[in-house]
Amino acid sequence: MTPLQHVDGQRRPGVGAVAGAVAFGCSALVVVVLAVLAVRSATRLELRWDTFAYHLPFAAARGGLPIPYVMNEGMYPFFQGFPPLPDLVQGLLWRATGSINATGVVNFLAFGIFLAYAHIVLRAPFWLVALISLSTPMVLIHTTVSYVDLFANAWLAIGLSSCVFGFLFPDRMSRPVLLGGLIGLIGAAWSKYQLVPIVAVVFCILAVIALRPGGVTSVSRRRVMVLLGLAVLIAAFPYIKNLVLYSNPFWPERMPILGAMFPYLRDDVAAGIGQQRPTGLRDAPQYQVFFRSLFEIDLPTHYDYRPRWIIDQGNASTAFRMGGFWGVGVVVFLATMSAMLIAYRRRPGLIAIAAAMAMLCFVAVLPQSHELRYYMFIPLTWAATIGMLWPHIRRRWPAAGLGVVVIVAALFSYMASENLTYYRLGKTDLADAASAWGASPWWSKLQAGHSYCAVGFFPAAMLLTGPTMSEFSIVDRTDPALCPRGTAIVTPQGIQAP
Repeated sequence: MTPLQHVDGQRRPGVGAVAGAVAFGCSALVVVVLAVLAVRSATRLELRWDTFAYHLPFAAARGGLPIPYVMNEGMYPFFQGFPPLPDLVQGLLWRATGSINATGVVNFLAFGIFLAYAHIVLRAPFWLVALISLSTPMVLIHTTVSYVDLFANAWLAIGLSSCVFGFLFPDRMSRPVLLGGLIGLIGAAWSKYQLVPIVAVVFCILAVIALRPGGVTSVSRRRVMVLLGLAVLIAAFPYIKNLVLYSNPFWPERMPILGAMFPYLRDDVAAGIGQQRPTGLRDAPQYQVFFRSLFEIDLPTHYDYRPRWIIDQGNASTAFRMGGFWGVGVVVFLATMSAMLIAYRRRPGLIAIAAAMAMLCFVAVLPQSHELRYYMFIPLTWAATIGMLWPHIRRRWPAAGLGVVVIVAALFSYMASENLTYYRLGKTDLADAASAWGASPWWSKLQAGHSYCAVGFFPAAMLLTGPTMSEFSIVDRTDPALCPRGTAIVTPQGIQAP
């Protein structure tokens, strides 16, 4: 195929040139989109429940911010046990900038690291991986919020994508790929309990790829084994710490499978999680609920009172905690990835497809698997895989390469139009949060220098500390009997002197 073709005596750009022009246009679009999301992440404080229940309190404590607030006694065990990395990063950003809004930047930063790794190490075009990733509503939404699900999943996607790269391109399995994969898995393990079983499986896959004949370019088998061993120890450290201090690696949650052998405070697996489903699916097998959620089977496509996709897919009845990846996009991207894998190399491609299906089936049986915000590594990994394969497809079949770009651009454009609300800029800060949660009217009733025990204000008792979160000393409790002596008790009904 030549750059220019002669048709009816006229010259016109060839398919390859058209694909290059489209790729340039997509690159420019991605730069604009990411710039908008960067500004949005830095100027908007997420106002939903999780932000104030534990993300902000944990970030403040991890970052050493001098906020006169003692967190709720029900949340403290989770602070003790939960993996610390996302809260630590949020706290350090908050402390360095002096802005509470900096806590919303962590997901965007992790997403950017994923895109950069895919481009530099895995040789997947930055713009293509970004467009595919942002065509998933849940990924788009979580790039600019204080929740840390995308942060954790971006690291896991780096680990899993490294496995895909090492399997498909064994001659390119280099030290950066191995180190990047291990760092990604460590980051995921240090970020989210739900991802630990998947991290364990992906680590085994990466170890098999790295230790096979030929292994890692310019790295001895012995050194690979040392790196793998160190990575396991580092990744397991939070869980070893929990085992030593609290006799449960997953403190304060129930230990999977062997739960009866370890102490825990809340049995989410058997009780609470079972209620976080649509009423009609309360008793359905977990794998069935997962696949209905993944492909958005029988889910509403419109709500009169909220956008079609929101941060946790809550505030719904028939689709409670379900969906978020856009069923049409799931089908198209999985089909596109599968076709590209087979076209690239048939036998390895079929093996990779089988492994991808096995991974989906494994995720399907995990608790809360239908809550797709916990498993966003899935669309991130198919985005990276399509990106890795596209340069090879484009060279061999320019028309097919152009077709992939057109499909991706069309799906992204449609999703952007459907989710314009998540691209809108506007400042939301501490004052807005205090107003939304009813905390600001109390500031005029509290006195500086006094200690207060806030009862009945969870999850937003931290906002009672004042306009700069330094004016009033607040202890958050669920019952007046738990309040420290000498503190005035504040309830929604009024203030009781000590």
